[in-house]
Amino acid sequence: MKPLASLAALSLLALTACQTPSPPAQVQVTTTIAPLPDTIERRVAELKLTLPAASRPGPTATITSVVVSGNLAFVSGHISRAADGKLITGRVGEELTVAQGKDAARQCGLAILASLRQELGTLDRVRRVVKVLGMVNCPPGFKDQPQVVNGFSELMLDVFGRERGLGARSAVGVASLPSNVAVEVEAVFEIVP
Repeated sequence: MKPLASLAALSLLALTACQTPSPPAQVQVTTTIAPLPDTIERRVAELKLTLPAASRPGPTATITSVVVSGNLAFVSGHISRAADGKLITGRVGEELTVAQGKDAARQCGLAILASLRQELGTLDRVRRVVKVLGMVNCPPGFKDQPQVVNGFSELMLDVFGRERGLGARSAVGVASLPSNVAVEVEAVFEIVP
């Protein structure tokens, strides 16, 4: 009788081992971000930031500056332009210093804010920075790309605060950029739909 009981137990064990496991319970992760004391537009004014004219590709262009999908705004790469509209060109680490490259990245940030404002109607719809890709025109062996792209990131922290302005980021060196500009930055923002 004992062998029969063991056989039944073994069969039950084999049967349960072959069953498809039930899917794990759905886990919902939410992040709570404290409300801003003032609006983003008010913060831009307090910082005395002058945003450039928003870039708008022409009617025959094959890109757009900003694409909104659900609660995300995907911003195309914005190249470094000085306040007067002239391109900031040259390789950081050769023709430009790290400080000049950092300023070029900040100018990219101002241009991105201008494009967001134009697309969304107001910067107050921006909830947070999600992801940034900063590309630095630099020679082989240059290692200060993160310091250069900090020009963009520090501007976002100034405007949106630490909780909203700090996003995931990549800072990479490239052999060249369009029109030999020093920096190009693209970004993704969470927005209020």
